[in-house]
Amino acid sequence: MKSIATILKGAAPALALFAMAQCTTIAGTSADEKTFIVGPQTADCTGVAPMKCLQVKEKASEDWTNLYTNIEGFTYEPGYEYVLKVKTEKIANPPADGSSIKYTLVKQVSKTKKETAAANEKTFIIGAQTVDCSAGAGRMKCMQVKEKASENWSNFYSNIEGFTYEPGYEYVLKVKTEKIANPPADASSIKYTLIEQVSKTKK
Repeated sequence: MKSIATILKGAAPALALFAMAQCTTIAGTSADEKTFIVGPQTADCTGVAPMKCLQVKEKASEDWTNLYTNIEGFTYEPGYEYVLKVKTEKIANPPADGSSIKYTLVKQVSKTKKETAAANEKTFIIGAQTVDCSAGAGRMKCMQVKEKASENWSNFYSNIEGFTYEPGYEYVLKVKTEKIANPPADASSIKYTLIEQVSKTKK
């Protein structure tokens, strides 16, 4: 019995050291892994040149931020929100125009279909009459638009591609909105394209 107790006593420091080593290894592993939530749409951003950036955050409560690099092993498909486990590695001598961190996919935890319409689609109510208005290019006729029936009409200084306006009718339209990168000084910075004419009512 004494010899077993002596062996156990001698083994205790070794076991403690082994346990500490294991903890250190696990801590080291978790330190270079992150969980990313990847948004269903990319955003225009500028690195060395204009590009499309993934939208990422580490917690659901945070705001989206641009990811200016790629995640190795991950294939992005717009319209889906992803939860990813990624490995992060510091790049010793990164190029001047490149990220100092390399991201590698460890595991795709989930892929969820998202309705992205809210981000780049609007519903417009178009009034039955146009009004005289002034824009950068001079006097013109503006359609009257609002997004909710309870709102006041406002002047619409642009056109909607694919939509033919006929006075005397009130319309409900679904339109796609796109930001124009370098719009002329006298033009709208947003391009509107008709997706669907929901209704056309004689007024």
